[in-house]
Amino acid sequence: MRKKAKKALKYTAITAAAGAGLLFASGAVICEGVLGRTYLNHGPEEPLNDPGNLRRYLTNEAFKNADDWFAANCKGDTVLVTKDGDRIHANIIMTSGHSHKWAVLVHGFSSRPRTMAKQGYHYAQMGFNTLFPFMRGHRNDTHKHTTFGYYERYDVIEWINYIISCDPEAEILMHGCSMGAATTMLVTGEKLPANVKCAVADCGFTSAWEEFREQIGNILHLPAFPFLNAANLFANLFLKWDFKECSPLAAVGRSHTPTLFIHGENDTFVPYRMMDVLYDNCAAEKDKLSVPGAAHDESCEKAPELYWEKTDAFVGKYFK
Repeated sequence: MRKKAKKALKYTAITAAAGAGLLFASGAVICEGVLGRTYLNHGPEEPLNDPGNLRRYLTNEAFKNADDWFAANCKGDTVLVTKDGDRIHANIIMTSGHSHKWAVLVHGFSSRPRTMAKQGYHYAQMGFNTLFPFMRGHRNDTHKHTTFGYYERYDVIEWINYIISCDPEAEILMHGCSMGAATTMLVTGEKLPANVKCAVADCGFTSAWEEFREQIGNILHLPAFPFLNAANLFANLFLKWDFKECSPLAAVGRSHTPTLFIHGENDTFVPYRMMDVLYDNCAAEKDKLSVPGAAHDESCEKAPELYWEKTDAFVGKYFK
């Protein structure tokens, strides 16, 4: 009997170890599949080769004007070597007149700076210089993974410091969409120079953990437990960040940067309900805008007059 018990125990241990190994491997696959640069850059290299973008270009005059402006004025990448030795990339478009006003436009997940052209073009018409950082793992950036804003916030701060080094009188706003909004909020949780005047967070999430928990079933058709836990373990061990610590919610709770929160009421990718949670927790001066009928990252195009009337009024309070 004792031999049989030992055999059973050994078999159970081997089975458990194999199961744990498979679970950890699934976490690695999830991280590589969702956060790795292969997926992040799966779309066409030329933005207008994407059918959706081409349709918008041909049918939406505002989209066309903004995209044409970006294509005509973007002269390639500015590359900055950070204090940690990383090479980070951004597109910079200077306004035609001498201006100390700057807008930092932060793009979203699996996207690129050019997708922020509609916001950048609007600010350029208001006399802002515009800077569009590449998020980690996206297009020209050489990192192998995105961190959903966790490390990208420090890259944005490097760009803020770069602007100030070039223009000590700079007055800076940040405007991010989706993961870019989360990155923007994470930046506001850090100690920032007085040059940073305000922020706009359009359809940002409360934390990477909560966002992944929302979408792991919808996109991967997997239960959050244990697969999200396995992915987070892999991220901790190999990518050096934790989904729960990537928390815009915690960041806005210690923020001193006036922030406008925007969210489409039909957003199910980053659930609309997250806006009120973020807004209620924000310690800085704040305002919010709900956009009826807008799904994820659609607010600016669905209701441009409402969007810019609110945004311009908010931004105008903090710029000369």
